[in-house]
Amino acid sequence: MNSLRPLPERQAEVAPVIMNGRVLRVPANGQGRVARELNERLGLEVIAPPAALASGAKGHLWEQLVLPALAAGRPLWSPSTSAPIAYRRQVVTVHDIGFVDVPQYFSKRFAQTYDFIVRRVAGVAMHITTVSEFSRQRLIAHYGVRPEACSVIYPGIAAPFAPPAPDDVAAVLSRHGLDGRSYLVAFAGSDPRKNMPGVLAAWRSLAGKPADARLVLFGRASNPQVFGATAAVEDIPGLVRVGGIDDSELAALYAGSQGLVFPSLYEGFGLPVIEAAASGAPVLTSRIASLPEVAPEGALLVDPLDTGEIAAGMGAMLRAGLDPEARQRASTAIRQRFSWDAAADAYRRLFNAI
Repeated sequence: MNSLRPLPERQAEVAPVIMNGRVLRVPANGQGRVARELNERLGLEVIAPPAALASGAKGHLWEQLVLPALAAGRPLWSPSTSAPIAYRRQVVTVHDIGFVDVPQYFSKRFAQTYDFIVRRVAGVAMHITTVSEFSRQRLIAHYGVRPEACSVIYPGIAAPFAPPAPDDVAAVLSRHGLDGRSYLVAFAGSDPRKNMPGVLAAWRSLAGKPADARLVLFGRASNPQVFGATAAVEDIPGLVRVGGIDDSELAALYAGSQGLVFPSLYEGFGLPVIEAAASGAPVLTSRIASLPEVAPEGALLVDPLDTGEIAAGMGAMLRAGLDPEARQRASTAIRQRFSWDAAADAYRRLFNAI
């Protein structure tokens, strides 16, 4: 989705835009994935700090003081919400304003800093992009961003997230002791918005699940400077922890599962939802924020604060039979909706218009 009018074909080449590469120097996260995927296709010159100067207060100082001098008035794209607040000739991608809408899930310093930055950037940047209509409406309502200066460019789906070969699925299941078992997959990073306590409570309360059923938890710990310290996942029967795994292995886990359980409390987009669907997995997710907008057709939408509703959905997924043809159709449909090539084309049109 993009509110800009198509440009003539002769303007198809990317303008000499500089990319703010700070997000590429911090630990892996969803916004970094978006920036990398897009710039693999856009090929922009990247200005980035050393890794030691990328995070926290040092990162903000570099972005506000050093980056504008290096950009030297050239058009700039800041792809990860934060951006130099006095630089006018820039496009800024604000993924969401969770730090305003649900500040309780962030450290106080992080929430205050990002609210300060985005409020000022919203008043000076030439254009704001975001990743869902939900986030676009929040930017317009909260910061007064002009609707015509704010457009939605959806992220895409990385190549590994497609239905894998059966042998590849079997090898991954064998490695994690999941052969012949029914199992669900859930994201277990320490970002409190992902609602891991709710997922575990639902799993614990789920009556009648097969004795050999498993809940497979994946994900790396999130940045404590952003979200604060979080409690470790408790040890309850039926959990399998695989930690941070690569995309191909995750796609195989999705494909062999009864579905992804992702009852998040707040998302500006929700990459796991579309990646799981693209891999051939059914999806259970929340009926709030951006998630109904991006969820695949047929997804189970639940109240993320209702443990009973989550548990009922998990039970339904475990009882459902596998339908390879339906999974393939769902994968094809979601990959047609969300494409990195289409997203890059939208950015090309935008950059040529500034």
